[in-house]
Amino acid sequence: MKIMSIFGTRPEIIRLSVIFKLIDKNFEHVMVNTNQNFTYELNQVFFSDLGLRKPNYNLKIKTSQYGLEVGDLIQKSEKIILKEKPDILLILGDTISGLSAIPAAHHGIDIVHLEAGMRSYDSRMPEEKNRVIIDHLSTVLLPYSNYSRENLIRENIHPSKIYVIGNPIIEVINNNLSKIENSKILEKMKLNPEEYFLVTSHRSENVDNHEILENIFKSLDILHKKFKKRIIYPIHPRTMNKITNKIPKSIELIKPLGFFDFSKLEKNAFCLITDSGTIPEEALYFQKPCVTIRDSTERPEYIEAGSNILSGINPEDIVNAVKVITSSNEKFEWKTELGDGKTAGKVLNIISGKLNRLKHI
Repeated sequence: MKIMSIFGTRPEIIRLSVIFKLIDKNFEHVMVNTNQNFTYELNQVFFSDLGLRKPNYNLKIKTSQYGLEVGDLIQKSEKIILKEKPDILLILGDTISGLSAIPAAHHGIDIVHLEAGMRSYDSRMPEEKNRVIIDHLSTVLLPYSNYSRENLIRENIHPSKIYVIGNPIIEVINNNLSKIENSKILEKMKLNPEEYFLVTSHRSENVDNHEILENIFKSLDILHKKFKKRIIYPIHPRTMNKITNKIPKSIELIKPLGFFDFSKLEKNAFCLITDSGTIPEEALYFQKPCVTIRDSTERPEYIEAGSNILSGINPEDIVNAVKVITSSNEKFEWKTELGDGKTAGKVLNIISGKLNRLKHI
């Protein structure tokens, strides 16, 4: 069996890393990096950190504007699909790279979608549109939780196509805990545990809007003054390109970090502030409070777990959310229904045993 994986962003590479190694051992595996995240710090560094082999292809898709990016991705991925003729296309998440499902479906390739079924019901998000398209083109859908499974069933996707597998991040962190602990990033940056906020923000609905971006920086400056803690902001190139005004001196902008260094910062932060979908997952695992600076989320499980607050983007609301979530003395708990550390093996079992009979459904 030939499996082709197509990916191109930091979260995809990290969450697929254990699965990639198992696929390499058991199947013919064609790895395709779209290079959607094109900087070293957001792409290639994770191959080195996580011990992954070099991909078979690097598409180097054009990312200057939406139509060009999608068109380039579809054209280039179709060319490789026709050349390699895989039995299965494996994709994770909701990025532009996942839209390789469109040419794969057109040519009759079975599609396995990890992280299926997440819904924010926020049409402003490009990722929300991608999720729906990918899910409805997929042959097998592998949601992380029952929340996502229920979303798929409500959209009339047949339950026989759906398997809840848990979040793969647990295996990735567990397999690399010693390397995370050995990171010297705290010493390098002269940081003390619990004495800094860790911030990320890159989503288009936040950084493409000048007023919203200014509100985010204003909020961070207020938090620095109120809590007397440093603001550490590994800044995405997308966000950097949108900055027009002077950044408050309290905000320490740094380049994006590798997996070990960033995880060490997460594990030791006072609070995480983010518009990422994946960081609330990691925050819960590391038992850290997290404020999501968005109006909607596709991950309500983490709010229910108590480790995450959805604050919106008003500065006063962000500051209040941080105050509330950091005032709690409760210990957050990662429950096994969110992921039991055995996701990679489940994915391989499903691929091996399920796809042979899918065409008969």
